[in-house]
Amino acid sequence: MSHAEQHLRAVARQYRLQRLSIAFTDGWHPDGDGNDAASISDGRRSHLWLGSNWFGPEETVHLPVVLEHELGHILRRDNQRATVLQAVGVLLVVMATAWLPLPVAVLTAAALRLLYIGWSWRSELACDARAARACGRDSVILLWRRNTELLRTLPRPTRLWHSLRSASTHPPVRLRIWWAQHLSAPAAPKPHPLAALPDTHDRIRPLAA
Repeated sequence: MSHAEQHLRAVARQYRLQRLSIAFTDGWHPDGDGNDAASISDGRRSHLWLGSNWFGPEETVHLPVVLEHELGHILRRDNQRATVLQAVGVLLVVMATAWLPLPVAVLTAAALRLLYIGWSWRSELACDARAARACGRDSVILLWRRNTELLRTLPRPTRLWHSLRSASTHPPVRLRIWWAQHLSAPAAPKPHPLAALPDTHDRIRPLAA
């Protein structure tokens, strides 16, 4: 974790962020998933949540990709854009409901929802592209194949529910693998600052709030 914090401080200096902090998802919430990753920005202050599994001995190889992907969301200000888009979408649906015939209003709401899903997918693929440029296409593909294998261990109904729920904000894993395979990025660039850290699991410690 200390190496991750050092890397984030360097990124904050590079992009002139006032604060860029990190904590464990499964420390932030008692039911948190150790495989989760999320980020949020508020002006020049940003924060990342990563599951503790990414710092374990078997998953450390994926940590640079996960971290660079979430940094992509922060630098693109995706959560702020999403808030604006959702607010505008709600306003347009209300106006359509008030002024248009019900069937047309329903079609308008559906079209706006599809547009938002398309924007969300585009944002995720853009962050995958950033991770591929920083860590290499092969590392990104390896991460998504790892996630595919994890999904296969779940019962079929759970797997189907997870896919339907995530489809509103994240593209299918197969699409992400295809996208990574066709990106204009090196297969394996120079080593990432967090790549192949020794004894990473022994250094895990919760961050202060």
